[in-house]
Amino acid sequence: MSITSENSQNIVNDKSFANKLNIWILQHNCARLMQIMHMCIKFAKIRTNIVILQESWMKDENITILHSSFICIKSNIQKTWVRVLISVAKNTRKFICTLRSDIVNSKDIQAIMIANDKISNEILLLNIYNEKAQNAKKKQSYMIERKLAKIRLNNDQKVIIAENFNAHHSWWNAKIANLIRTKALVNWVRRHDCNLINTLNINTYHSYFKKLSSVIDLAFASRSVQNYIKNWHVNEDANTEFDHEVILFMIVTEKMKLIENSLNASYNLQKVNWKKFDMHLQKMKNEMIIKMRRTISLKAKVIYLIECIKSAVKLFVFKQRIYAKSKLWWNDELIEMWKTLSSRKWIWKRCRTDDAWTKIMRMWNSYHDAIKLIKNQFWINFLNKVEEKKVFQTYKFIKSSFRRKNHQFRK
Repeated sequence: MSITSENSQNIVNDKSFANKLNIWILQHNCARLMQIMHMCIKFAKIRTNIVILQESWMKDENITILHSSFICIKSNIQKTWVRVLISVAKNTRKFICTLRSDIVNSKDIQAIMIANDKISNEILLLNIYNEKAQNAKKKQSYMIERKLAKIRLNNDQKVIIAENFNAHHSWWNAKIANLIRTKALVNWVRRHDCNLINTLNINTYHSYFKKLSSVIDLAFASRSVQNYIKNWHVNEDANTEFDHEVILFMIVTEKMKLIENSLNASYNLQKVNWKKFDMHLQKMKNEMIIKMRRTISLKAKVIYLIECIKSAVKLFVFKQRIYAKSKLWWNDELIEMWKTLSSRKWIWKRCRTDDAWTKIMRMWNSYHDAIKLIKNQFWINFLNKVEEKKVFQTYKFIKSSFRRKNHQFRK
């Protein structure tokens, strides 16, 4: 099983793709931390169409971070923490994404179908987190053995599988002598004729406290789609302050006719009163049936039904309020400290000396101390201004009330 050099080149600034409409995909492990998700989405907003996250931050009932520029796609699983998450940019019209829970419906695997009018057949994208089973007595302890091995796809199916497999093999890391958790993965990849997208021996994980590096964030593509996959690379500009690296790659497509993204909805579906919406349509039911019977043309029937649904939507479905949520206390000083910390991190990765490690730790502590200090100072000033404004408004109110009383007394 060999890797093709054409699909594994680290071409960060390839001008041959500049005039084409490409689908950029970002891949990252968030370690259940909200701030890492914020950083990923903030970076993805610049140049990414699809964001693949694992170990994403979740609250009760699978409530997670939402962003005005992205649509969040979650698996339809209740009362359990979903470990994989995919977000799709709202402003893109290059492709259509559809959740495929019929193929797999798991908290550790997510499947979406990417449809594009220039790539024949749809591309199946699998977002995977290789979680160990809680019951240690099970023979099939890891998710790849429990779920992925059972997925059977057609021979002509275009498929991309990505995320943290936590598996070690000489195929993607030449330093590995003993194979760890690779049997089920390699068997599935061979069965579906997939090839590695990663560049060989490029580390995707750095444990700063254990001072270890490895290749565990992987991506594979079937031979029918691997010619469309280009420019896989670890992005050094996207520093999320975590051990896993931010990975980018793209699906190259030719210039195409623009199509509307089915996920590009301008309505806030989470705050809809579905009972009133249903009651409204029930009241219109008899009128709608009579109108449908009188109408002969199928096209006219469809247009009438669309207008009925639109009228109900206007009454009970609210529009989304799009606004940018930024950290008001963030300033230029923190930006410079963050850039310096990022550069020191890459220096340590290359030299691995104790001196470089000591500098990183000092800079890391001073950076986070500065964040706490600036953040606290900002909110203290903000609250003081609010109090001053309240006092001033109270003073104006008292003054105006005295004026009204004096005016009445004079009359």
